[in-house]
Amino acid sequence: MYKLYIMIFISMILSYVILTSAQSTPARCFQYTWLGPRFNNESVFMNATCQDATRLASDVPCRQPLVVSYDGSWPDVSYIWANHLNEASCILADNDVCATYTYYFNGRAENSTAMCTRAVDNNGDAITRGCFQQRNGSFVTRVCFCRSFNNCLILIFPLKMYSVLTRGNAILTYTLSVLACLTFLCFLSTLTVDYRTAAQMNTVKVVVKNVPDYGASRERNDLGFLTFDLKTDLSHLFNWNVKQLFLYLTAEYITPNNELNQVVLWDKIILRGENAALDFKNMNTKYYFWDDGNGLKAHNNVTLTLSWNIIPNAGLLPNIEAIGQHSFKFPTEYTQTRV
Repeated sequence: MYKLYIMIFISMILSYVILTSAQSTPARCFQYTWLGPRFNNESVFMNATCQDATRLASDVPCRQPLVVSYDGSWPDVSYIWANHLNEASCILADNDVCATYTYYFNGRAENSTAMCTRAVDNNGDAITRGCFQQRNGSFVTRVCFCRSFNNCLILIFPLKMYSVLTRGNAILTYTLSVLACLTFLCFLSTLTVDYRTAAQMNTVKVVVKNVPDYGASRERNDLGFLTFDLKTDLSHLFNWNVKQLFLYLTAEYITPNNELNQVVLWDKIILRGENAALDFKNMNTKYYFWDDGNGLKAHNNVTLTLSWNIIPNAGLLPNIEAIGQHSFKFPTEYTQTRV
């Protein structure tokens, strides 16, 4: 309880310090005239007056300093505020507001002036915030008022930046960025998870025949037949980033023709929410166990291995091998019975 009181007391002191600092620092507004897209960093404007540089009518406001950008685009106001605050800002009096006066022709900004001023509406009431627009053919004058820097940032950009299409694009871009970050965090959260687990395998019946392989050259090759038992529990492999498991049973052996032979005999897909505790008895293989010659007969070291692919919602697709194998051998004689 005492710790709670101490935290509340510290929070009150910090709030008081922040409020005191905010009150002691005078509020400021931008004060400058952006010359428009016809001027860039290479234009000759250093000695120009407001009237000469902007070619404005007498009733259009203009304030020093005159501002341009490198390519004629809208000025970087965050940079101006951070690096040229004293030159390009004014102290906001109690009854003043920040104002931006932007002049458009044919939908494109011609120039814009930011300043401290006072404003009244048609009834003589003071204006403290909001935007007002007047159109005269292809000419549009837009004036916006506010009382703080953060609220004024949105007012100094052109109208087209805040069209429905632009707003939708900004929302979509932001949403995709957030989703991408969340997806990457989802991947990182399971990057170090150990997906290995034990599996018990056993062969029940093993025979071999020598028959023509009509799917290839029609030469007589060895064809193995076997049934097997399989027991393993993969339930704990499922986490929030695992969508499904792809299991497959592989037979590996060595023959004079090949240093390594790998044949997939059986596979299974386990989706999230399905029973992942497997206990199969006397299962038949799903695929034929063909050899590309006569290497199965009397082979005494064929190894069964269970493996699986992790199918994640986001990230890598690791190939995991179960802990535990089973080795068996084929008979020394071909079987003639029907399998």
